Amino acid sequence: MLIIRDVTKIYKTQKQKEVKALDQINYEFDEQGFYAILGKSGSGKSTLLNLIAGLDKPTSGEIILNGKSFSDFKRKDLDAYRNSCVGFIFQEFNLFDNLDVYKNVALALELQGRKAKVEEIEKVLDRVGISDLIHRNINELSGGQKQRVAIARALIKNPKIIIADEPTGALDQETTNEIFDLLKGLSKEYLVIVVTHNEEYANQYAEHILHLSDGKQKEQVELTNKPLEAGMELEYKKSLSIFSSLKMGFSNLKISIVRLVLCILLTTMAFSSLGFCLSLNFYSRIDIIYGSCEKTSFQDPITISCYNRPDENESWMMGLNNSNEIMDKIKKNTQLDFRVFNDSYTVGDFYIESSDTSNDFLSLFNPQGIVEIDEAYLKQLNFTITGTFPQSDDEILITEYYYNTFARYGFENEEIQLNAGEVTKEKIIGQKIYCSDLRSQQKKSLKICGILDTKLDLKPYEKLTEEDIKIDNEIVTISESIARIKQCSLHCPIYMRKDAIAAAFGPNIISSKLIGPIIRDKRTIQVLIDYLKTESNSTNKYEIRFGISDKLDTIIDNLNLIQSYMAVFGGVLMCFSIFLLFSLLNFTIENKKQEMGILRALGAKGKNLFFIYSSEAIYISGISLIFSFVCCSVLLCWMNNYLMKTENILVSVYHFSFLTYFLLFIIALVSTIVAITIPVLRVIKRTPAEAIHMEIK
Repeated sequence: MLIIRDVTKIYKTQKQKEVKALDQINYEFDEQGFYAILGKSGSGKSTLLNLIAGLDKPTSGEIILNGKSFSDFKRKDLDAYRNSCVGFIFQEFNLFDNLDVYKNVALALELQGRKAKVEEIEKVLDRVGISDLIHRNINELSGGQKQRVAIARALIKNPKIIIADEPTGALDQETTNEIFDLLKGLSKEYLVIVVTHNEEYANQYAEHILHLSDGKQKEQVELTNKPLEAGMELEYKKSLSIFSSLKMGFSNLKISIVRLVLCILLTTMAFSSLGFCLSLNFYSRIDIIYGSCEKTSFQDPITISCYNRPDENESWMMGLNNSNEIMDKIKKNTQLDFRVFNDSYTVGDFYIESSDTSNDFLSLFNPQGIVEIDEAYLKQLNFTITGTFPQSDDEILITEYYYNTFARYGFENEEIQLNAGEVTKEKIIGQKIYCSDLRSQQKKSLKICGILDTKLDLKPYEKLTEEDIKIDNEIVTISESIARIKQCSLHCPIYMRKDAIAAAFGPNIISSKLIGPIIRDKRTIQVLIDYLKTESNSTNKYEIRFGISDKLDTIIDNLNLIQSYMAVFGGVLMCFSIFLLFSLLNFTIENKKQEMGILRALGAKGKNLFFIYSSEAIYISGISLIFSFVCCSVLLCWMNNYLMKTENILVSVYHFSFLTYFLLFIIALVSTIVAITIPVLRVIKRTPAEAIHMEIK
């Protein structure tokens, strides 16, 4: 059945020195019987056993099974041979401490793709005399009991050959006798090959003895070359199922809690940082605007800030001469009814910004922003009036916000003076305020005919409004948020009827803003942004404002800057994540290569090892991903709060979106596969004997 012909095995040490472990060995084994390979330490007996078991390959010569040489076997043939034909019993037992007795024995069946049955396991354990230990943990067993478990693991496969390497080397004499008696009984059904250095036991139990000394056999054996009988064909059985591989990988996690926690902690830090960087690369310009409008309950229309630069060498200035033309083009191309917001104007050759150089004050008696409006547009904005709509060119509506400054600080003009406690809406309506006409150096008298409720909710800003102070009839605001209510919304300017501005101040009005209707859908916002992008050029520029937030383009510039840095940093982190996982898993595999060698000896295929140890890595990565999702969300929450404070954004800019989840998952998956494949393949390329016994020194 099994023939060894002129087998020589030469090892190379780390210093490249050749060591001849076996030299021209010839021997022949029958189908059944007890064979002993006898010799002192270093005689080459374990090396020969490894060659017979298919754990290693000879340097020269042949090992022939069923008339076919092992040299013709491919890797899958050797895997099938170990899986179906050989039951291996180790000197050090080589049981898996994380599995109990039942699971250790069942593993041999699972490696053949068979489902373990309790009755079958109990039967083989009863045969070796330990059926009462079926659910006992391995670390609770004595040496003799462990060796019986190893024998049961070999028998459950129903092999043709049972190979035992010094099976009693770590046992006492009584237990040694029991093990040899057990193996002797098995030799009636199986071919049993035992390596031993004990000549007494070899002579007592073995029917055939092969003596080795310094790699050579003492007596020459003449090979008969008789043909092998039928019934010993190589069986290519199924391999360990993916589910069983996952279970085994999970059980491996229980071995070293400290290593597991360390791996999870480090990979969580890497994935969290990577997820944070990925998230900072994704934001929606539209969502920022729409979310800000939604945050304020759509109480503010969209505002377009207009900038003009007649000469390329000059700096940008707020204001637009052809505001009506631009307004008409926007209405035509976007179907949005925008209105001119005049907060600066010229007379003759002078350009004056009504807001001066400060953004934080409001003059009580000299309006700084004017919007032309009609009753239909007010209705569209859902604004309400206390009083009447302007009927003449010198009549105006003031806003509730403007009125509240009078109620708080008092009101006075050339005809009347009211203290703060005396101000009411009835007393204010009909009073005059003045706007300077720089051409005539005279004040334009404007009559308040009504107070416009713009639905502004100041409750979130109550503490901020307390910081306002009055200096020379001007309200100076410390808070940037309140300053933007004055400069970037419809809650502060005065309102005049259509064409009244030109009648009151002349035709040379320069518009610095356009105010649109309240927009309640993202698609409309997108259409507007796209259109303004096409209209902006080297002379005129348009920036979107929303609610009381800062300029969108400025925000986007800052976000793009963050995005650029995070893209580079994210790439570095991705490489670091792969390197970290590779280092951690490589360390794991290096410490488990003996375990992998044992599995190979038991009949595991290369893909079984890959699934077992990659599943362990996937568990670690999966747990780390879950933790990193939480950490990432916390980091993004902090980042959004930071941007809200520094950029005056009303909504969260960054979200841990599905795309980020997906990208992080893919990166983690690829990192895990790359990190596990290289070290596993490196171990698989070694012979099982090298993996079990580590490197030959």
